[in-house]
Amino acid sequence: MYYATLIKGASYYAFGHRFLLHKECKITKREYQYLRKSDWFQVREENTIPPFGSIAKFEKN
Repeated sequence: MYYATLIKGASYYAFGHRFLLHKECKITKREYQYLRKSDWFQVREENTIPPFGSIAKFEKN
């Protein structure tokens, strides 16, 4: 699985998806390969560790 997060702008429409700022969406490999070239998105594969900021949200201790 692949995921994309919009990091610039308020929203972005591509591939039939409406990406909203800082909301992670599940995407296809084809979409991943396209969006990883964009400065507007942060993309990741499922087996990779999310960015530090995302981890901090889940740790409340």
